[in-house]
Amino acid sequence: MFQLARRGGSLAKAFVCLAIFLGVTITMSPQEAAAQGNRPTVSVTSPADGATYPAGATVPFSATASDRDGIARIELYVDSVLYATSYSDTATISLTNVAPGSYTLTAVAWDGRGFSSTSPGVTLIVSSPTGGGGGGNQPPSLSVTSPAIGAIYSVGATIPFSVTASDPDGAITWVGFYVDSVLQSSTTSSPYSTSLSNVTTGVHKLTAIAWDNAGSWTTSADLTVTVGSSAVVVTQPAVVITSPTNGASYPAGATIPVSATASDSDGTITWVGFYVDSILQSYVTSSPYSTSLSNVATGIHTLTAIAWDNASHWTTSAPITVTVGSSGSPSNQPPAVSLTAPGAGATFTAPASITLSATASDVDGTIARVDFYANGTLLGTDTGSPYSFSWTNVSAANYALTAVARDNGGATTVSSTRDISVKPANLPSTAVFTPSSNDATAVDRYVLEVFPVGADTTVANPVATRDLGKPAITNGECRVDISSTILALAPGSYIATVTAVGSGGSTQSAPSPQFTR
Repeated sequence: MFQLARRGGSLAKAFVCLAIFLGVTITMSPQEAAAQGNRPTVSVTSPADGATYPAGATVPFSATASDRDGIARIELYVDSVLYATSYSDTATISLTNVAPGSYTLTAVAWDGRGFSSTSPGVTLIVSSPTGGGGGGNQPPSLSVTSPAIGAIYSVGATIPFSVTASDPDGAITWVGFYVDSVLQSSTTSSPYSTSLSNVTTGVHKLTAIAWDNAGSWTTSADLTVTVGSSAVVVTQPAVVITSPTNGASYPAGATIPVSATASDSDGTITWVGFYVDSILQSYVTSSPYSTSLSNVATGIHTLTAIAWDNASHWTTSAPITVTVGSSGSPSNQPPAVSLTAPGAGATFTAPASITLSATASDVDGTIARVDFYANGTLLGTDTGSPYSFSWTNVSAANYALTAVARDNGGATTVSSTRDISVKPANLPSTAVFTPSSNDATAVDRYVLEVFPVGADTTVANPVATRDLGKPAITNGECRVDISSTILALAPGSYIATVTAVGSGGSTQSAPSPQFTR
């Protein structure tokens, strides 16, 4: 049961106001004086004081704080205007579309007893837009050489981050290395490299910025890396060729229109490529995803599409075939195919054993084989009815299953997609807690915090935090799905707490029973 406690600082302010009104002098007790002398310490860690950014750049604004009583929250201010609040001992935001000018950045930290401190001001200068340079100066060139796009690292691994940088009419004076728009380190001489350590679990964006001796700059293309165990669920993009139809025939010399649909449940599609017989013909970076094929050689060809998302995950579509020949060529009718198992939306527990089954038929020939796919990857093939495949030791993830039937004339048909989920074994997925007795009047939200087993939850920093909002109360309990938060944890043993947060303060629950990721 949670009960919000009123902050000591708020009560103290009330007493002072009353004393002034009555003309009474209040003397602090030694304990109060000691508490006043132990206010939190807070500093702005990014940007550096006096840092200059070009107009339109994303400016990382970060602060850290410490206090023996614990940090309740950090507030980030730009020219005394509150921009964001973090309920931990670190705070990070990105300032975007900042107009040219000079700004003062400060942070205010509040401790668990209601006392606060304000950081020294940091000056930020945003320069007028010049397109990366001025006076005829050419901007530097810059590219990331390590890590590779989409690279995956284990938790705790050190990530090498290297770039090449040059300037056609001057010299490179500074290269900065950024993770999720936050500056990590910089160098002023070649080789331009650094090492990233203690990177949190998840998908991160890496960029670098190079400046030359004339004040021009260049930002590298975004690159993503994933930090976490292989058990972390990664959602791949989905892509399907919608035109031409499978088994379509075209006369020699005809232009073949190719279209596809592509989507990503946890991000955006950044690239779709079109292939003929595994050779890239063209690509697009935005919808509609389509192209035209010309001068295709006579014969039977396999068409596929590959979609990439903003986290550098990709999926290959199920293949379709087209026949290119004279206008009088006979047309082979494509086969029919349908997945019959597993059922749509089925859920399994890792390591799972799953049987895929399909029915297939052909009106003008015979079925040569049926291929079974998961997320565009071939699992196995069956050449005889009944068509099935036993998929074993399946790891935790979400999967889109399809079956592709090929007839004796080479025509293929792709079945409708069936989505299934494989969950890790014995993984907690729901937070259940009793709300504060004054939930309706004093609670703004509840915050879930996860700690390593054995940690003192009153002073330790959580390894994962999630704002639960104010969930509905049913039969005196609140229930919130936290499976995505738990899945993002590194393997290990943990405990969790829920904290009620309101304008009058915050109160933390007792730790949950131990659970294992």
